[in-house]
Parts: sequence; structure tokens; C-alpha cells
Amino acid sequence: MRTHNLVLTTGLAAALAMAGCTKPNPAPAANDQVTTANPAVTGAQDATAGAVGAVAATAGATTTAGFVTGAAVSDMYEIAAAQIARQKSTTPAIKTFAAKMVHDHSASTAALKKILASGAANATAPTAMDARRQGLVDNLNKAAPGDFDKTYVDQQVAAHDEALTLFKGFADHGDNDALKAFAAQTAPTIQSHLDMAKQMSGDTK
Repeated sequence: MRTHNLVLTTGLAAALAMAGCTKPNPAPAANDQVTTANPAVTGAQDATAGAVGAVAATAGATTTAGFVTGAAVSDMYEIAAAQIARQKSTTPAIKTFAAKMVHDHSASTAALKKILASGAANATAPTAMDARRQGLVDNLNKAAPGDFDKTYVDQQVAAHDEALTLFKGFADHGDNDALKAFAAQTAPTIQSHLDMAKQMSGDTK
């Protein structure tokens, strides 16, 4: 536990330092209030959130409680972000991708809930997003129309990279067999999502 805390603390400091390098003034946390759709502001926040998330995924990839929380919140964010993208994006490829995210992450949520309901894992999934993911969703809602696609796709690359670290890590080193099997079965889908997001990222630059 001390090692995880040290890694997480060090990672948080590094992430905040990185965000500070992107602007003359330190970037606000991802869940701070944003009163403008300025893409430089939301971009800095999302970059900070992504860096923090990478550390959190590594730290949560070995314990049942950490994995369940990370997987559940990741699905909630993906579904919420995709629903916004389906409404705000005018790009057919992104709308199609967003529809797939709703479908696939709803299926992942259902599979996780089934495992937990069976008693195969002694853990409880959260029922709401954490402040970091809510901050990402807030940034999507506030993004200007001309900046929305890039904001969404950039978030998707970081979010699926984080999720892949979590699922692969638990599949290899987790402490619950039922959840390890779930993680191993779900990881290829997350990888395909990440590949699609990276391809779209090149199209939105």
C-alpha cells in the first residue's frame, strides 16, 4: 500500500508539473469550473486528467476494489461522453464511433454487474463518476462547436489508453479469477476502441 501511495503521489505531482508547462500559469484541475469554451483551457485540463488517469490505472490494476471502481467509472464516462458526441458532433465517423461506445461500454457494464451480483467478487461498483471524469464531461459540454470533435477524440485516446492499462494490468496481476477473466476478455475491445480513436485523432488535427 505504501508503494502504491508513493507511485500515485509521484505521478500526480508529475502530471501537474506537465500541465503547468503547457501554459504560463498552472492549469486548473480537470473538475474546476470552466467559464469559457477556450480549447487551450480545456485541452490543458484534459491533458492533466489523462496523465493522472494513467497513474491511477496502474495503481488500481492489482486489487479487486481498485479494478471494479476503475472499470465502472470508465464505462460511465465513456457512455456519457458518447451521448454528448452523438448530439454535438456533425462528423459521421465520430457519431458512428460514439454509438459504438454506448453499445460496447453498456455491455461491459452489464458484464461487470453480473459478476458482482453473483458474489464472485467481494466489491461494490460506484454509481457515479468521480470528479476527474465529470470534469472531462463538463469540458465536452462546454466545447465550442468548431473544437468539439478534437476535444472528444483527444479525450478518447487518453481514456482508452488508461482503460487498457487497467484491464491488461488486472488480467495479468489481479487478485480475483472471475474479474481477471472479464478483464482479459474485454481488453481486446478496448484496444480496438483505442486504435479507432487514434485513427480519428489524425483526421481531427
